[in-house]
Amino acid sequence: MDYPEVKKRKNKYDKIARSYDAVIDRLIPNDWREKATRYAYGNVLEVGVGTGLNLPFYTDSCLNILGIDVSFGMLELAKEKANLSKIPVELKEMDIQNTSLESCTFDSVLSSFVLCTVPDSERGLSECQRILKPGGRLILLEHMSSRKPLLKYLMNFFNPLTVMLLGDHITRETNILVTKTGFIIREEINLLSDVVRLIVAEKPALSE
Repeated sequence: MDYPEVKKRKNKYDKIARSYDAVIDRLIPNDWREKATRYAYGNVLEVGVGTGLNLPFYTDSCLNILGIDVSFGMLELAKEKANLSKIPVELKEMDIQNTSLESCTFDSVLSSFVLCTVPDSERGLSECQRILKPGGRLILLEHMSSRKPLLKYLMNFFNPLTVMLLGDHITRETNILVTKTGFIIREEINLLSDVVRLIVAEKPALSE
């Protein structure tokens, strides 16, 4: 972990780990989790697995799941959900900006509301590109900058505050970064206006 911001983020999530589920579970509807995990298959990497709130929603299309997070405190709480999972789950403390994972290893990479907090989200997406197999699937449940003028203005206005208080960048154009890092977007579904979106993208196959 070579970013000073990562250490700050790790410490923050370690501190709030025990109260995380009570707050976040109410903010993110289960049907969003179901829609996202439905696209996962094969060997799955979940980036920013947190306390494991997505784990109960993965389907039998998944062979195994590796959940990574910068917060040891979060991973400790994820162990209980991992033990209850019908799919084998391994948990590791790791930063998506700089992983030790082998290239072309995973069929699916899933991330929910994580890239908005990663200091260098483009580097994180490039790492996802590297570790996915050719033809592999990237699944992002994420909030991002609105295309609607009024919403965009309000988000730009409040972004410095959310970054300062939460480390949360609410104006990132993650969909553009997905394409910039070499993925092909197959689906982009609006879940809450156009602020919360589900993006399903693919790493090009070798023949593409």
